[in-house]
Amino acid sequence: MKTAISWTFLLYFLVLMAERAQSIIRVITSGQGLFISGFSGYVNTLTIISLIATIILLIGFNGGFWHSLFSSNVQVNVNLLCITAGVLLLSGMVHTEFTIPGIQFAAYGSLILGLILQTVLSAHSGGSLFKLWYSLAFLVVFSMAIPVMYQSAIKQAALFHVIEAFTAAALVAIFTFMMMRVMNGQAENLLLWIPFLVMLMPDAVIIAMRWKESVNTFVLIFASLSTALFIIGKIIFALLRPR
Repeated sequence: MKTAISWTFLLYFLVLMAERAQSIIRVITSGQGLFISGFSGYVNTLTIISLIATIILLIGFNGGFWHSLFSSNVQVNVNLLCITAGVLLLSGMVHTEFTIPGIQFAAYGSLILGLILQTVLSAHSGGSLFKLWYSLAFLVVFSMAIPVMYQSAIKQAALFHVIEAFTAAALVAIFTFMMMRVMNGQAENLLLWIPFLVMLMPDAVIIAMRWKESVNTFVLIFASLSTALFIIGKIIFALLRPR
């Protein structure tokens, strides 16, 4: 199982890196240029930095991970592995030219599969199985509520893009933190107030600011689902608490 988890992470890295790299390469070869606008300059630069940083982290600091692909007895620094996954995810949260969403979702699916397999392992360690699986469900829905940066033409576009960039980066960092808890077997309760509020408030602002231009239905749906799961889960978890 541990070896399988490592392979799901590897598949995530390879697929998302390939998709992000092809986007940047096609932007360059198309003659559009990486910096035709402030928005393009930001998302392309972030993508390039994210890719380079991921390669450095994978090659230079994740030796245990590479060995774990062929042996379940190798100790993996799962915190560093999750941080590396989060660094790459930053590039996936910006919309560059020639983005291929289907391939990105395949990469995310592989990462989520790894978290599911880890939860199966953690389920054998005792504790509440309901809370463990409910927390994972919340984390998956929460991850879908991270807004991808899209270019806007509203009057306050510059402010909107700043809020968008901050929200995406903050939520990727929070997702990485909760992913680390899953991989360390400490994910029995991921219904945390600060991550939830950091998701809810900026998402609401982003959706509201761009409402007349284009409603971000995807984020709206998953932010709403995250809110429902959080509230319902808080009530159920309180009822399950030993008295």
